[in-house]
Amino acid sequence: MRRFEATQLVLRLAGDSPIVSNLGPSSDELWHAGHRDRNFYTYGNMGLCSSIALGMAMATDEQIISLDGDGSILMNMGTVASIGREKPKNLTVIVWDNEQWGQTGGQTSHTGTGTDLEQVARSCGIARTKTVTDLEDLEAAVTEALASDGPNFIVAKIEEAGYLSVAPVEPEFTLYRFRNTFVAPRQPGD
Repeated sequence: MRRFEATQLVLRLAGDSPIVSNLGPSSDELWHAGHRDRNFYTYGNMGLCSSIALGMAMATDEQIISLDGDGSILMNMGTVASIGREKPKNLTVIVWDNEQWGQTGGQTSHTGTGTDLEQVARSCGIARTKTVTDLEDLEAAVTEALASDGPNFIVAKIEEAGYLSVAPVEPEFTLYRFRNTFVAPRQPGD
């Protein structure tokens, strides 16, 4: 399964739900799949995509989708434990697992040598997990996740197919556009 085709599929299924995308190719491909104000591109934030999505999910009742990478999740496994502890019903994490550190030269990541991120998520208390290897199974998993209480953790095994051009995104404008579309946060005690 190619990440760009998978990203197009997730964007179609997401409807109006906010999507937080990982640095580099994940953000570039989300922009090329369909730029919208509800996309939150996290350029320069390796390891923090799902942490940002967790914070958003805790601040709203809207469904939040995180498009993370295996290298970034491995870099900040504490976010998986925090998601398992907080258990936000409105968070779906999709990990694009190419089994490599794509942003630093394509070295084999831990998932390429046996680390199973689905099992990591389960051991952190995330009950709704799945690993998928094709678009059909990804569509079923995302459709189910968006219709169910989460948190949901989907590991999508992908193949690299080269990179699209860098999206003309400026972080300050991403934040500005996104803030103007975000549903008012919950108040403490709500």
